[in-house]
Amino acid sequence: MKSNFTLALLLAAIILPQSLTAQEAATESKPAAAADQGEWGHLTGTVTVDGDVAAAKEEAVGDHADKAACLVDGKVPLDDNVLVNSENKGLADVYVIMYLKKKKDPAIHPSYLAKKAEPVVLDNVNCRFVPHATFVRTGQKLILKNSDAVGHNCHITTFNNEHNPNIPANSETEVKFDTEDSRPGNVTCDLHKWMDSVIFIRDNPYVAITDADGKFTIENLPAGEWDFQFWHKKVGYLKKLSIENQKVSKKGVTTVTIAAGETADLGTMKLPAKAIK
Repeated sequence: MKSNFTLALLLAAIILPQSLTAQEAATESKPAAAADQGEWGHLTGTVTVDGDVAAAKEEAVGDHADKAACLVDGKVPLDDNVLVNSENKGLADVYVIMYLKKKKDPAIHPSYLAKKAEPVVLDNVNCRFVPHATFVRTGQKLILKNSDAVGHNCHITTFNNEHNPNIPANSETEVKFDTEDSRPGNVTCDLHKWMDSVIFIRDNPYVAITDADGKFTIENLPAGEWDFQFWHKKVGYLKKLSIENQKVSKKGVTTVTIAAGETADLGTMKLPAKAIK
């Protein structure tokens, strides 16, 4: 096993992207060396809303001096905190997080080394944060981009992290985080008070965010029994989430068995509309 780990590190050093240090590569490779390369599975599912939610209201743009740059097709955009697909009732921007207990330190699949070398981009478009929900790992580059013709700032406030860089029109800057958080935090623009989004900073890579259809997939999980937590900005912990043949705790956590070479499908999960604040 020791020789295999040494070989893995040598290979990582050869193909190591410049944006990752050798120390980061070693940290990433160590857990993976502890697991068989064939002992990996996947998790998927769809989070939907059971019932109707209130129609989104216009953002509070008012008569702001930058209003012209903030319109979409000449109209004030609608609030984007709760996005429900009209066809399948899928709920976007739900975080699905491997909920770790102190006793467990999961193996990290080698594919996540390359993913960490790729920067995450959070853009400002028509005075909106795009995407609305972001996940970035500690040590990974987060590019704060401004595609608008007006200036913005990205005020990131989480339990353990805070950054507030100014971003002039049509420019970008980058930040990194050294400390992870236990839950997502907020991103706001102090110049345009209606702008808001969420960000989650974590060491462990096993996190997904539901797409516009409410669907998510977490690939290459270590085989075994793991807990997963569901969280949404307007709901908090999805403790009312209904999953067939599964129990969900008050912290929105359910236990799933990941089998080697298989995909655990949680199916269509339902969240009561009244749970959305």
